[in-house]
Amino acid sequence: MKVRLITSATSPAKELVLGLAYNGKNPDLGVALQAAVKDAKKTGDLATKVRATSMFYPTGRKLPVRMGFVGGGKRSEVTVDKLRRAAAVAFNLASSHEVKTFRLVVNQDDHKDLDAEVAGRALTEGLILGAYSYRKPSGDKPPTPRAQSAEILYTGRNGKGFRAGVQIGRIGAQATAFARDIENLPGNIATPRYLANQARKFKTPRLTVRIMNERDMQKHGMAALLGVSRGSREPAKMILMDYKPTGYKSTVCVVGKGLTFDTGGISIKPSANLADMRYDMCGGGAVLGLFHAIANGGMQGVKGKVRVVGVVPSSENMPDGDAQKPGDVVKACDGTTIEIINTDAEGRLILADALAYAKKTYKPRCMVDLATLTGAVVVALGHEMAGIMGSDDDLIQDLIEAGQECDEPLWQLPLWDVHRDQIKGKFADVNNLNSPAHGNGSISGGAFLSFFTKGVPWAHIDIAGAAWGATAKDYYTGGAVGTAVRTLLHWVRGLK
Repeated sequence: MKVRLITSATSPAKELVLGLAYNGKNPDLGVALQAAVKDAKKTGDLATKVRATSMFYPTGRKLPVRMGFVGGGKRSEVTVDKLRRAAAVAFNLASSHEVKTFRLVVNQDDHKDLDAEVAGRALTEGLILGAYSYRKPSGDKPPTPRAQSAEILYTGRNGKGFRAGVQIGRIGAQATAFARDIENLPGNIATPRYLANQARKFKTPRLTVRIMNERDMQKHGMAALLGVSRGSREPAKMILMDYKPTGYKSTVCVVGKGLTFDTGGISIKPSANLADMRYDMCGGGAVLGLFHAIANGGMQGVKGKVRVVGVVPSSENMPDGDAQKPGDVVKACDGTTIEIINTDAEGRLILADALAYAKKTYKPRCMVDLATLTGAVVVALGHEMAGIMGSDDDLIQDLIEAGQECDEPLWQLPLWDVHRDQIKGKFADVNNLNSPAHGNGSISGGAFLSFFTKGVPWAHIDIAGAAWGATAKDYYTGGAVGTAVRTLLHWVRGLK
């Protein structure tokens, strides 16, 4: 979906023009359509209920073939997500009428209580994310997408701010769509090598990409990651993406679990819903999505000069004869020894080496990791939000606020010394799982990771629920959500 911003109608929309309709004042679609808007209201073809749609067919030589409305309810109750959803509804309305292009007219009054840049971002995100459709591998010729492009005609104050919002909204939404694509792919296609090849495409003068192979990992003593990969014939990869703005003063690291398929290993999972384990790399997908955005101009206009490093440890977890076993002891690259209590607690193992390596190599001022780490977080929070915990409340709060801005909510969970004590080991420094008697499955995962981030402000985001299976809402209808891409982008853009 291509989105273009215009601020004056030099030519009429040929196929379809859409407007946001609120209670009270008629929508302003321009002088040429004033009479048609009044006619639509008279005939009952001007819906104002939130998300309701209506169509009207005006007559006149210079008028569009069709004119439509998306209801917005009360202007005083407009929110960022309502705008995003309205734009997605607008796309779906246009698509249902099989047009190739359409125009969405937006006036400053349509979001008068919201900043123009925020409104521009939300509307653009809604159009692009609403248009997203996963193209499954198929022998059939893919269908031609409907409503392939949209114009946003913006009238009102702060057009400069609205334009900036459209630009960053386009970048963030396209990056989210990219993440959805790779997260939806089956495990035999989206392998560690596939993820590495996708990352290589991000190279720019300011963004370097390096891929560590298993021999490199052995040199660095990454036995935790390599232990997970032992049962697979697919070689593990460590993807390193490094964005360096001119004159940067500090570094942040963002780490994402890239487990491309998880059988559970020797502690094998039940067969029910095992195909969903294609989504076990959605933490890595979020980090790759962030760097897709950075590679495509996502840091333009940012005043802060912060180096952003992305780390994606990627492997499969398979039950081969060479696979690691419960009771094995492995050593992470920082020297910490780990007893494998359960081979299905593998995500924290590959993250342990990634976090320890990032801490030692880049000496960041803070680190954030994202992972589909535990089923327990789904039990606790469902599919509508992710859990967050860590060692630094200021960092956690910054990420929560970024999630609120993008309507990707994060809920803070505690992480106390008692939780860390629960995973200290008898036969190694730490166990990769606590006792079932302790409960707190999500927190124990964070507690384990905390041993590899000591001394660095750190936050862990468990997206096991939020990554897929959420309730449909216009700009998401199923499959991978692409969660956290926009949150991460908003967060790194705000760093000073």
